[in-house]
Amino acid sequence: MAMSKVSNGGSIIIFSIIIAILLVLVPLPEELRFARPEWVVMTLIYWSMALPRRVGVGFAWVTGLLMDIILGGILGVYAFVYALVVYLIARFHLQLRQYPLWQQALTIMSLVLLVHVLTVVLSPKSAGWQLWLPAVTSTIMWPFVYAILRKCRRTFHVS
Repeated sequence: MAMSKVSNGGSIIIFSIIIAILLVLVPLPEELRFARPEWVVMTLIYWSMALPRRVGVGFAWVTGLLMDIILGGILGVYAFVYALVVYLIARFHLQLRQYPLWQQALTIMSLVLLVHVLTVVLSPKSAGWQLWLPAVTSTIMWPFVYAILRKCRRTFHVS
């Protein structure tokens, strides 16, 4: 019986990552293109904070490698950045889980900003004031992402 819970839980985690990747691929109007929340990063952060033994650095690295391929960037940039973010979350997950939601959102903002700064440094992207927009929108969206993924985790008994 424990095996069925593990396999169901794994499929829920993977399904949520696939949904996050699809949200990244949804076309947005030119004015909103730079303000897209970091859906994949937030999903990885939630699962690594809630279940650090199930979603770790390796899972984040594979997800990042997949994003590198899908987005056509330099191979390994997202893999490295996602693995770094999940490492930081796994390292401090006990403290982060104790924070109120608004404080977690500020942590999300700093990590998303880290993702964007590192992707600019590691790839030939230009950086401007738009670097802040995904961090701000991800901070605003974090309570909703947290609530949805928490509901999924509890409904499907992911542990």
